[in-house]
Amino acid sequence: MKIIKNILLIVMIIVCVFLSSKVWLQLPNYLNWGDEIVEDGNNDLKISLWKIVKPNKYYINDSSIHYTYNNPMDYKIWELAVQNLEIGLRNFSESRTNLVVGEYYPEDSIIMEFDNSIPIEIFLERFGIEKKNIRTKLNYIEKVVIGIKENNSIYIYNGDSTVIIKNSKINNEKVITSAKDLIKDNYIECNLNTQIMGESLPVSIPNIEYALNPVYVRSELDISDNLLIEGIAKDYFKKDFDYVRKSKEIEGNLLFVYKNEKVLKISSEGLLDFFDANISRETDTNMYENLVTALNFTNNFLEFPDDVYLSKVETLQYDGNFGYKFIFNYRILNYPIIFSKLRDSQPLEVEVIGNKVISYKRLIRNIDINPENDMKKDQILSADLVIMNSVKLNIELKNQDNEAQNQDNESENQDNESKNQDNESENQNSELKTISKEMIKEIDNIYLAYYDRGKSPGEQHLIVAWVIDINNESYIFNAITGKILE
Repeated sequence: MKIIKNILLIVMIIVCVFLSSKVWLQLPNYLNWGDEIVEDGNNDLKISLWKIVKPNKYYINDSSIHYTYNNPMDYKIWELAVQNLEIGLRNFSESRTNLVVGEYYPEDSIIMEFDNSIPIEIFLERFGIEKKNIRTKLNYIEKVVIGIKENNSIYIYNGDSTVIIKNSKINNEKVITSAKDLIKDNYIECNLNTQIMGESLPVSIPNIEYALNPVYVRSELDISDNLLIEGIAKDYFKKDFDYVRKSKEIEGNLLFVYKNEKVLKISSEGLLDFFDANISRETDTNMYENLVTALNFTNNFLEFPDDVYLSKVETLQYDGNFGYKFIFNYRILNYPIIFSKLRDSQPLEVEVIGNKVISYKRLIRNIDINPENDMKKDQILSADLVIMNSVKLNIELKNQDNEAQNQDNESENQDNESKNQDNESENQNSELKTISKEMIKEIDNIYLAYYDRGKSPGEQHLIVAWVIDINNESYIFNAITGKILE
């Protein structure tokens, strides 16, 4: 009997040791957060890539009528177009290809435009296509264009030139049909060949007369919600949360610090910002794998906001290590959010080095559905009128500067104080941002957006604005008053 008891006791001890070892040997989750999320690149993406890496603007030119549409479901058209993009790139060497300097595509076409040029590596890695034979002609994708009357071709604009791919394996029929179906109830007609003070606009203008303004919003993170904030901190630090130092800054920002290596900061306005100084020493800087890490991390950490899209990819270097910064934007009421340049970051920024997220910044606002907030559609000024008023103001300011200069030349005996006043007035005029008549023909893009300029916590509102892009610089105007915002 004693032998049986001893055997049972030994078995129980072995089982206990085995089970407890699972706890003893388990490393804290934060040490292998990136490894949990990304194990093996292409096949481990937890969300649909093309719901995030997608164009921000869509246009259709059909029978001399120009349409644009903004719809949360537009990614479905993009997913169909991506299938043809993959076919074109996969069969690049055996296709009829041509390189045309500048933008070139058929008059009747579907134009899908990204916020900024997206590196071709993201597409090639996802498709599993060799880079050779393609990078020599195509390094970035800024626009993907499909000719409505061309069923077997695709046009790719890289920011400088257009690559045309023709192959019988490409079939645009589903894309064209879906795009036409979508715009039946969700389209905005655009004005072409608009004249402003004798100058022709090189781009179309969306014909929008009314927009919801203001749009009241609240930051998704309420710093006064202790339960929410503590839950976020616990989710980030995992088992090391008990060793985290918590403090509150004078400005009201909350700070969580672990060993001066991992820092989580949540500002009073709802900006979440963390940094991890434990940089991986891996030399691999594969852009696509880093993007997968950023996407999966964000999807697991507070999730992605609605109608989000990849806006820009930048290279980064920290402490001798190279990686990538992925910048995301999102839309509210189908219009993109434009942050004030006074802000240090965009709505969502993720920095990845060696397949590990080292920095994460997030400031997302959601519509405040408080019934006390009176949101209604207001009539807005047309974009061409806003531009014309800016040009007139530019001319007026130049005339004032010239008059002041002439008075200075004619009044050589004026005292220094008077001259200084004139100079101050001249400097104020020159610093006011306006569009000159000569700049009209250089306009690259015109679109409606919601402008976010606030930095105070709690209730805020967005301003409907016209964004005029000229030579890589954006001029933002209040669409109701026409005044320059920045």
